[in-house]
Amino acid sequence: MSNLCRRSLFIVVAAAAMLVFSGAAFADCYSECDPYSSSCSQYCEVCIEFTQDLGCAQYEASTCGDHLAGCIPDNCTPYWQETSRTTVGTYDGVSFNSCNHHLVQSVTVADSNHCNTNSSYWSYSYCDNVIDDYKHNQCCWPSCCSGYGDLGSPLSCNGYHSCS
Repeated sequence: MSNLCRRSLFIVVAAAAMLVFSGAAFADCYSECDPYSSSCSQYCEVCIEFTQDLGCAQYEASTCGDHLAGCIPDNCTPYWQETSRTTVGTYDGVSFNSCNHHLVQSVTVADSNHCNTNSSYWSYSYCDNVIDDYKHNQCCWPSCCSGYGDLGSPLSCNGYHSCS
């Protein structure tokens, strides 16, 4: 490879590296801010000039509080407590000589301190997958959808694997 080719290759690689690593130096408001957990004063940047070739060509300093509909003030700490848990699905996790009985539960938690500046973010729900019983050391694909588990629970399944 000639010296000219090496220099050209070096310049191209260096320019590409600068583009890749310059994007990693900022905290983009769209990807870094979360209304449930971000501080109102958390620093982030917003793209104010987008180009087809470079992507974002110019950023503007901002905070998650300026960018989001809700945020956590610096002087408040959320205290998340479970307020409800509802089983929406049950299914069998089976293997050759054992099985696990799964509960798919919709869980709601609420911040008893009401920290967020927007009351819409004082609670949220998520889907939890819990193993509540099992059958172990039994031959040939035991079912965790009928009979009793090793912990004594009666087992049944509705086949739902998610909360939606």
